[in-house]
Amino acid sequence: MFNGTKMKPLNHLQRQRITSNLFVLVALGAIATVAAPTLFPCPAFDQNDKAARLEARRRLKAQQGNTPVVIRERRTTVQQQQPKQSDVNNDEQ
Repeated sequence: MFNGTKMKPLNHLQRQRITSNLFVLVALGAIATVAAPTLFPCPAFDQNDKAARLEARRRLKAQQGNTPVVIRERRTTVQQQQPKQSDVNNDEQ
């Protein structure tokens, strides 16, 4: 088809446009590849995540077993003021 014809070489402006267009196309393709799972989540990933969470929960329960849980009262930064003895005596009178 192109046996006898010679191709004319590209000039500087044509090469520059092709290079720029190729760079933009690759950059947009990379961004689209990274953003695609956010925009269109794959249902298979959801199933795998759920299975992994359930498995982790089962392992955690097995590890904890009958471990006692100690709950302490929260410490307040401001000391609760107790009524003074003199105030209590004044209220009684």
